[in-house]
Amino acid sequence: MAGAGVATGARRWIAAALVLGTTGLATAAPRPILTNPPQLASVNGVLEATLQVGMQTFTVANKLVTAPVYNGSYIPPTLRVRPGDTIALHFVNAIDQPTNLHYHGMNVSPLAPGDDVFLHIAPLQTYDYRIDIPATHPSGAFYYHPHQYGLTESQIMGGMSGLLIVDGLLAPFPQLAGITDREIVLKDIQIKDGRLPDDIDPSAPTNRTVNGMLKPRIEIAPGETQLWRIANIGTDIYYKLRLDGHQFHVAARDGNRQNQITSTKELLMPPASRFEVLIQAKKKGRYDFRALKFNTGPVGDRYPGTVLATMVVKGRKQTQIALPTPDQFPPVPDLRSVPNRKPRTIVFSESSDGNTFYIGGKEFDPTVVDTTVNLGDVEEWTIKNCSQELHVFHIHQLDFQVTAVNGEPTPFTGYQDTVNMPFATGEGKVDEDCENGTPGIVTAIVPFIEPTNVGKFVYHCHIGEHEDNGMMAVIEVKDPGGE
Repeated sequence: MAGAGVATGARRWIAAALVLGTTGLATAAPRPILTNPPQLASVNGVLEATLQVGMQTFTVANKLVTAPVYNGSYIPPTLRVRPGDTIALHFVNAIDQPTNLHYHGMNVSPLAPGDDVFLHIAPLQTYDYRIDIPATHPSGAFYYHPHQYGLTESQIMGGMSGLLIVDGLLAPFPQLAGITDREIVLKDIQIKDGRLPDDIDPSAPTNRTVNGMLKPRIEIAPGETQLWRIANIGTDIYYKLRLDGHQFHVAARDGNRQNQITSTKELLMPPASRFEVLIQAKKKGRYDFRALKFNTGPVGDRYPGTVLATMVVKGRKQTQIALPTPDQFPPVPDLRSVPNRKPRTIVFSESSDGNTFYIGGKEFDPTVVDTTVNLGDVEEWTIKNCSQELHVFHIHQLDFQVTAVNGEPTPFTGYQDTVNMPFATGEGKVDEDCENGTPGIVTAIVPFIEPTNVGKFVYHCHIGEHEDNGMMAVIEVKDPGGE
């Protein structure tokens, strides 16, 4: 028995030595290798699945937390479909709050049983969603999350958000066939005493993760080209991203293929934004994938910089693939060529204490239609931000073309469904003229031309705190030729 005890003690000493290292100082455990979330894919044109929201105790960022999640996981399954498919989702609400589901960025009908954000699924109730995806639907990265007014921030913060991919993005580029397709899901969670805080503060310390992992390794070979689908599907915070020693070659934004590759060293990603980028690895080594420090304005929030992941370039060198050329991209209609665009002004503002948020000087009321549009109209929206912090404009069911920011024309590369709103300068007040201040302004062309636009839906700030506290409005698209 004494011998066995010595052997056991020796094993413990060896294990401790491996952790402490030869210097006696603790060394970090190996970082996990990044893997994609689990997948639920359509079969024969239908994605049929059950999605259940329930309270779950799990570990994230090395901390134990109990929070509401889908299908028992902080990173729920990615829904994977193709244009023309149908999503038949049996939704089960097993938490003690009402909730619902929004198919963010999808150009699908807002009418029940489709993408109806006015729906309330009560505790212990179920609902059968049917989402018919048009055959002409764009290919790219979208996502799903709750849109329950007043509870959206906390439900997403707990983990209720997951990717939705419409396949076909790289189809026009045969040289990219078979490249590694990585899903880079950015989510953060605040944890207090094993649960979410009762009052979430967007500027409070948080735990930022990639696919639910803390600082994972992303492996790639020298010269290799990979597709990274980077999605900020958290609730409040911005990410200003950089990959040391490399560029992001942007192929799509917000699920919309561009008309050309645009290359940049940094990506600014407000909540809800998605970029699909090609990464071409340089020589062997380790390169940090970083969120740079960022602040959202004089009365906004501040985020410190951090390393999100490390790209490890290793293995046999590959011959670098040529990036797609502009002539390989399918044409994207430039909406500036559409005549007789109807003008409209939308104003974002907030109370002086920063606790209440407005569109058009009023808080959200789901029973009131704030904006009415006819199917077939193409409008030019001047969107003003009268507050001294950034906001994130988003509209449901369709995409828009940004043409200028603060009066500076933007190059035309394609469409998007979210846009960062620059903040006002001076002492902006809550009114349409931003009295005593100069507003931040985005100009965008918004086309209401698809039959799937018909019905009621919303536009809003996609910062969860702002949306839940009033910064949302109802829009109705009517078909003049319909019944």
